[in-house]
Amino acid sequence: MAAAVSRSRSSELLVLTNTPTPYRIPFLNVLSDVLQERGAGLRVLFCAMREPHRRWNLQLDEQRYPWKILPGWHPSVSSWHPHFNPTIVTQLREIRPAWILMGGAWNLPTTLLASQRYIAGDAYRIFWSEGHSRAVLHPRGLIAAARRCALRTYDAFAVPNGASARFIRAEAGDSRPVMFLPNTIDDDFFKTPSRADRQAARADLGIPWSKSVMVSICQLEDRKGVLELVAGFERLPREMRKDAMLVLIGTGSLRAALDAKASELNCGEVHLAGHLDMVDIRRWLRAADVFVLNSKRDPNPISVIEAAFSGLPLIVSCQAGNVEDLLRDELNGFLLEHHSADHVALALQRFLASDGETRRQMGARSAETAHQGFQRRWVAENFANALMTLERA
Repeated sequence: MAAAVSRSRSSELLVLTNTPTPYRIPFLNVLSDVLQERGAGLRVLFCAMREPHRRWNLQLDEQRYPWKILPGWHPSVSSWHPHFNPTIVTQLREIRPAWILMGGAWNLPTTLLASQRYIAGDAYRIFWSEGHSRAVLHPRGLIAAARRCALRTYDAFAVPNGASARFIRAEAGDSRPVMFLPNTIDDDFFKTPSRADRQAARADLGIPWSKSVMVSICQLEDRKGVLELVAGFERLPREMRKDAMLVLIGTGSLRAALDAKASELNCGEVHLAGHLDMVDIRRWLRAADVFVLNSKRDPNPISVIEAAFSGLPLIVSCQAGNVEDLLRDELNGFLLEHHSADHVALALQRFLASDGETRRQMGARSAETAHQGFQRRWVAENFANALMTLERA
């Protein structure tokens, strides 16, 4: 455990992370405001502008705190995108923060460098970890041993959900503080729609009120279980399927295969909406009756949070890291214990057999859960208060 923060240091939280993201920038703005209310400040250093597999539309000028994209090298090794930014050494010596919150991945060269005590000085080093046991790629072996060694150099951890908290305690031990820091969304933008909002969304999309709409937002990749999701929809009884619609929002390598399966469907509809902006995503969530995510491996999906705030029942895989924080089986949806087509079909059938009042109650419970644990201001205040506690340790 680190000693108390030196009072000669700045009262700044330095966030070091891989790239800017459209959902983190607004949260960091709120966190900056909350820290200022407590006599502290926020500064953010990014390792790179973007990574090859991300298609985000970024508005960097919306950042209301000091920030910088560090110069460096950014090779790509298969699906791994390491960043090496040697200037982090001089940055840390110049800024002398009270706390360093490091995100991205445990094995980024820049993060590994900044986590070393002889470089970080007496700043309190916190790792922002979204991994959990059901999503980790290397649970055993040399890489797992290296990960545990790296994690045990930190003074504390920030995690987005209960599964990540259990994983980090198993990896790094129980002696270090673990703080709750879930990803957040614009909870006003994704608020539960009125009936008029839902009717308007359906009218815009040309969907009759009688049709049951199931929406999934994810990359069209094998790890998201999209082929099994479509196969599960195909296995529904014909009479149930003819009044249902499955909508996939996102892009990926399985798009062509999914297009082919959708065109072969002889009853019901699978609609591939492609990559959409946030306004169009909200329109589909307002038009939807239920949100579905059939991931095989998923650390902490943002889309589930968006759907919960939108007041939708949830059908989500047990492999999603935040499922236990957002879904109560049979209360606000159905838990997918397995990603197979048969299990998916059973869950979809159970939902489609429910009446309108049951669906409304499920959606209301989803929204209540989201408001209790994922409101942006509450998350920022909770984390800032935890930081102040670390300073007094």
